[in-house]
This record gives sequence, structure tokens and C-alpha cells, in this order.
Amino acid sequence: MSTAHLDSKQVNLTSRSHLRISKVLLISAWFGLLAGLLEGITANFLRGVSGFAIRVSPEILWIAPAFDLAFFILTGLGLFLASYLIPRRIDAGVLAGLFSGITLLGLLLLVGQLQQLAALVLSVGVGTQIGRRLRNKEPQLTVFAQYTFTVLIAAALFTGMLGATWDSWRERQFVADLPKSDHRGTNVLFIVLDTLRADHISSYGYQRRTTLNIDRLAERGVLFENTFANSSWTLPSHASLLTGRFPSEHKADWWDPLDGTYPTLAEVLAKNGYRTAAFAANTSYVTPEWGLARGFSHFEAYGSSLADDVVRTVYGRKLALNILPRLGYFDIPGRKRASQVNDEFFSWLDSTDGGRPFFVLLNYFDLHDPYLTVDSFHSKFSDTVTRGDLVNFQFQPHTHRRTPSLTAKQIQVEIDSYDRCLAYLDAEIGRLLSELANRGLDKNTLVIITSDHGESLGNHDLFGHGNSLYLETLHVPLILSWPGKIPVGVRVPQIVSLHQIPYTVMELIGEASTPFPGNSLVRFWSGAADKATGTPILSEVSPGRFKAGPPNYPTARGGGLKSLITSQWHFILSESGSAELYAWPQDRRELDNLAETPAGRVAVEGLKRRLDEIIKKN
Repeated sequence: MSTAHLDSKQVNLTSRSHLRISKVLLISAWFGLLAGLLEGITANFLRGVSGFAIRVSPEILWIAPAFDLAFFILTGLGLFLASYLIPRRIDAGVLAGLFSGITLLGLLLLVGQLQQLAALVLSVGVGTQIGRRLRNKEPQLTVFAQYTFTVLIAAALFTGMLGATWDSWRERQFVADLPKSDHRGTNVLFIVLDTLRADHISSYGYQRRTTLNIDRLAERGVLFENTFANSSWTLPSHASLLTGRFPSEHKADWWDPLDGTYPTLAEVLAKNGYRTAAFAANTSYVTPEWGLARGFSHFEAYGSSLADDVVRTVYGRKLALNILPRLGYFDIPGRKRASQVNDEFFSWLDSTDGGRPFFVLLNYFDLHDPYLTVDSFHSKFSDTVTRGDLVNFQFQPHTHRRTPSLTAKQIQVEIDSYDRCLAYLDAEIGRLLSELANRGLDKNTLVIITSDHGESLGNHDLFGHGNSLYLETLHVPLILSWPGKIPVGVRVPQIVSLHQIPYTVMELIGEASTPFPGNSLVRFWSGAADKATGTPILSEVSPGRFKAGPPNYPTARGGGLKSLITSQWHFILSESGSAELYAWPQDRRELDNLAETPAGRVAVEGLKRRLDEIIKKN
């Protein structure tokens, strides 16, 4: 080959690369900003709207443009480098068509009203048509992008500033409108240890010493031995915790946020002059868009790390869930640990008006699958640590388990790992209580520790939660402590329910008038005459995401479930009409279904009537 030919080819390549890189970067950045703006505005508009499971904060207004800008530029650069493997260069119109399809696909995946394959086919079709119409119109496309790019930058900066400052502005307005408080010094700290089943706590009889700090708190207060959640998963249970209502009343469910029908504990206490704040690690359902922020002046869930910011975007989450497992990482990207929840709480506490009492909700997520914790706890209880790839809710829509079955050894590894997570969480609860004491707040604070639901851990061949109403998913801890106000070392054996907590809090802080139904738990330690037996407890779960689950899921077999727990029976009734009956005080693992025995049939009929009465009454 002649030297002249080589020089000509080199000049041609240099010219091509100069033109291409400038135009590729311009078009990539233009579409990146456009896609981010559309995603941020759409997500912000639809967050909290019934039927859309969009979990973002207002900060998505700057997070989405920032991420999509970087993502589209990197994609464009990749195409630019790959173009040297293609005989002819990529036309700018084709590139615009490709990015149009990617932008549309992101919006369709965000809204979630189409199956992913249908969204992909539609996006490819639209992108192809746009690419054809813009083919060979490179000059016009370039000029248009150049002149409108500054408009996109200005729009991104404006919406980004709005998103970054919205929550702080809202908090200032909320606090400014608070009335004067008559409850100086009466703080309420409401701790929810998400996914904690009571029988894995040492003070509830577990053979392992998993909860030294929680046990010490129980010794300084009242421990309820038989507390049951009103649902077996997060959103309806938290809604019951805050409103005092059953799931069939408040109607917060898989696709429906908690509405404004019933007041929340935070709303009522705010009207009494309390500073109210929530710090949540469960960023799937304990978030403002699910209606749980009502009454809280400050609600901190998202933004705990760069990884959490990235997975709030459509393509950031898709990339994380498809790439990280292939690299051996199965944990929740950006998972907020208990230490971060504590740090956020104390940062807020130290920067707010100390002249008012506070009501704070702390939601910890360290016990949720996959059961992975910090390195310093990896050797606790056993030498085998789960990879997090067997029981993991992130990777399949209808089941927690990623394989058809687990061996007994594999199940034990998951249990050991769950207990490690609990030991770490307990250590952080110890730090939390110690920091309260260091600030002189321990004597003036009512501390409530509970959980929203339990965890199956292989019982009834089930994993996770929200797919049944067996005791392992309903039996949760409940401990109340308040020096000088609540007796120490008391254990209450009667059955109680989480929905009774709001009424109880109002009585303890001295509020005679309360909008919450039910009755107070104070009677169980105050010597009241009616404390002999607890009220039957209603729990409910709808099929939701598990309607198409494995056939062993009760919600897949029989649809929605309702259960009634009395001091003698646990009665479970499915939407299909099938019934289960367990003498739970003697059969804690619920292995012997008595519904078809002669005595069981009689009990079932009576419990059906009682269940109907409770539902109609409420």
C-alpha cells in the first residue's frame, strides 16, 4: 500500500473522528438532559398516585437529569468507539432515533403500565421511525441541538434546584405553623425493626443471645409476649401502626397509598405542638409517596448514598440489578444500614428546636432479605455466610426464593445470617439508647420497640413475608419503656395488636381526647379489671405481587386472607373459602390444622361469625 494512500486514510479518519465526537457528544448530552427532565418531572408528578409504584423523593428532579446525562454520554462514546468496527459511520439522525427510543423506553418502564417486552417493542418502533425521518438531516439536527441545549440546561438547573430545596422549604413551613406544646419533655420514640419475628429475640425465649440491648430495655419496661401485626407486610402494617385502623379500613395496599381518611399519630401529635420526624431505611414502602408522611415535618428515606441516588432512576436500577449480581453482589444497592438511620436522627435532633417535645419514627431495614450485614458480624453464630442469592426479593416479581427449593443446610445458613443481621441491629439499638442518655433525653422519652411483621424463614415451606398469615409473619415484639412512668420488668401474656399503639400513646402522654379507635394497652399493667383477656386480633393480606406466586403460597392458592387470633385459636380464612384452624398456644409452628375435626368445625363457625362482626363494625 502506498504512503500517499495511508496518509489519505489517516487524514480521513482524523476528520471523521473530529466531526463525529463533537456531534455524538452534543446529541448524547441533549437527549440525556431531555430524558432526565422527562423522567424527573413524570416521577415527581406520579409519586403517591394510586396505581403507580414510583418510589422517589423530589430530589429526582436533579438526580434523573444528572444520571441520564452521564448515562447517555457514556452510551454515545461507546457507539463512537464501536463505529470504527462498522464500515460506514453512524448517521446523526440514526443516533437521534436510538436515543429517542431509549428515552421513551425509560418513561414507559417508569410508568409501569405496559409489560416490559411490549414497552421495548413500542420504543424500538418509535425510535426506528424517528431515525428514518432524521436520516441525512445532520446539519439541521446539529443546529437545532446547539440552539436548544442551553434551554435544556436552564430547565435542568431550575427543576434541580426546586427538587433539592423542596423538602427543606416544606419543613420550615410546617414547623412555623406548629401550635404551642403543652407536653414539654414528653418525647415519643417509635422504633420499628422491619421484618423482626419475635421468636428470634433472646427475651422472647430464643436460644441464641441475639438481642442483649433490646433485652436490657425490656427489663426496664413492659414486654408484651403475644403481640400480633395486622398484616404480614410493610405498608398496611405501618398504616395500622400510625392510624390505629385495620387494613380493610385504611385500605393502604400493594398499589394504593394510605389516603387521608383517617388521622395518623404524627398528625395528631403535630397538632399538639410536637416536632415530628421519620427516618426510614425501607425505601420500598416506608416513604412519603405511600402516604406515611402525613403529619411529619421531616421525613428522611432516600439519598443515604450515591448508590441509592443512582437506583432511584430507571436505567440506574436496571443496570444495578442486572450487572451487580454477575459481579457477585446481591445486596440491595444503596441499602441504608441502622448506623445511618441513627446518624440521620441525631443530626436532625441536634439541629432542631429543643423547646418542643419530639415524636420520631425510626424504621430499620437490616433484617429484610437478602440477609447480609456488615463485615464485623460475619463470623457470629456460624462460619458460613449467605451470598444473598437464594432468598432475595429483588430479582423476581412473585417470590422471595430464587430456586425451587432449599436444602435444610441452606435454610440454616439463611437463618444464621438473619440472626447476624439481628445482632448487628441490636448493637445499633444499644448505640441509639446510649446516645439518648448522653443527651439527657432517656428520662423524658417514651420508647416503643416493635416490628411491622415477621419472616417465614422456611416455616410452611415459605420465605419472606406478605404471602401468608401464619404466626411466623404476624408474631412481633412489643416493648414499652419510660422511666418513672411505666413499671419495670413486667411481662404481659395476653394477646395484643399493633393497631392499639396510637390509642396507648395518647393515654400515656396525658391526652384524654383521641381520634384513635380501640383501647389502651395501659390496662395490662395498671391493675384494671378487664385485663384478664385480650381482644381478638384481626390480620389481613391481599395477594398483590404474590397472586401469581408459587402454588405453595397461600395468597396464590386462595387469594386474599383474613385471620382472627384469640387466646385459644388462630383462624385463617381465604378469599376462596378454605379455612385453617390452629390451637396456637400449644402448636406454635402451626403444623396441625384442626379445621376439619369435629371440634374444629364448631370453632370455625363461631370464629367466622366473630370475624364478620369485627369487619362490619369497622
